[in-house]
Amino acid sequence: MWTLIQFELRKILDNRAGMIACLLALAAVVGLSALNLLTFGMRDYDTGEYVTGIAAQQAYRAVEETHAGTLDDEHVAADAAALGRANQLADETPGFYELSSEQIIERYGLGFWQQSMGALQQNYYMEVVGTLDSGYGGRATSLKEGALARLDGAFEAGFMNYFPYSDAEQDFWQAKVEAISWPVEYGYAGGWKNALNWSSFLGLCIVALCIALSGTFAGEYQARTAAVVLPTRRGKRALPVAKVAAAGIFATAYWFVCAAAVTAINVGICGAEGWDLPLQVALGFGNPYPFTIGQTVLAHVALGWLVSMGMAALTLLLSAKMRSTMPVAVIPMAVAFLGLFALFITPLAKVASLTPIAALDYAFARIASYAAGPVVLDLPALAALLYAAMLLVLTPLACRTFRRHQAV
Repeated sequence: MWTLIQFELRKILDNRAGMIACLLALAAVVGLSALNLLTFGMRDYDTGEYVTGIAAQQAYRAVEETHAGTLDDEHVAADAAALGRANQLADETPGFYELSSEQIIERYGLGFWQQSMGALQQNYYMEVVGTLDSGYGGRATSLKEGALARLDGAFEAGFMNYFPYSDAEQDFWQAKVEAISWPVEYGYAGGWKNALNWSSFLGLCIVALCIALSGTFAGEYQARTAAVVLPTRRGKRALPVAKVAAAGIFATAYWFVCAAAVTAINVGICGAEGWDLPLQVALGFGNPYPFTIGQTVLAHVALGWLVSMGMAALTLLLSAKMRSTMPVAVIPMAVAFLGLFALFITPLAKVASLTPIAALDYAFARIASYAAGPVVLDLPALAALLYAAMLLVLTPLACRTFRRHQAV
């Protein structure tokens, strides 16, 4: 059996169109990740100079490290005061918002720029104060209070300003916020934050994977080899299993190579610090998940693997049913990309959120949930169940369809 599996693996690797698609998808995701890091630019807080690339990443790390520590009430009050002083300086300075940072430094000095524009340009201050100001009853005194107020605002608006949250869903999300270890610990986690953000683009690799597997069964019809191989007892029983096993091995290896490559390029350039920090450091204090960044990265990779395997199973079933590889490759591609377009058709958005690229993009970053009475599942859980079910149901169905086709 292992020899047959190896033979089927070589056939997948010999699919030139599929391998080109896989390599291009991997190169695109890694290249765009690297380009994003190397073209990033900001003004160095300590020197006032505008820097790009690696120097900008180092300058960003230096700023983030100044805010490191436990964000208790005293800490966030000091942050709110710092942003308040920056706004006051800006309001008291004639024509302030018409001046560039360079002009402010030349006219008023580096210290003034650091206390004014240098503070106003920091996402950290805006996120902290924005969270505190999330409620309607004035400024909160803690990030937890602000996060709960932000959650209440999300409940009032509904998911995507269209889907109302049931009482069970509201209880579900409030329990998650309560489970966060407040006050949160802050620090630098640029590498893992970028890796998590860019992992959503790995949906392109899943599309390429489906192209690579499109000929797994259909290729036998096109090459007219099925009539020769499968009438034998061993061929009829062992060959479909070997094909499925080879497809699973290839899909698993390709997914983890892609996920590792994206993670390595971001963590390698930005550093590995912050793995154990709360997810709120990376995705904002309004994020309701009580996980660390590291736990979320691992969960995201695991979810991506399930999505890959589920889509691979769909591709295998289509390949077993169709004689041409072209529609087999096009249908999974249409599912992935039309799902993105369907996000803009609001009544379809919840279903579209479960399609491959959208599921990876929204997972752990949106307050998306699905309720059936008292039972509530968030987007990552439902997506995991959906694609795991596809894997378990469609894979044997593909084998059965192929065997029945040969029996005709």
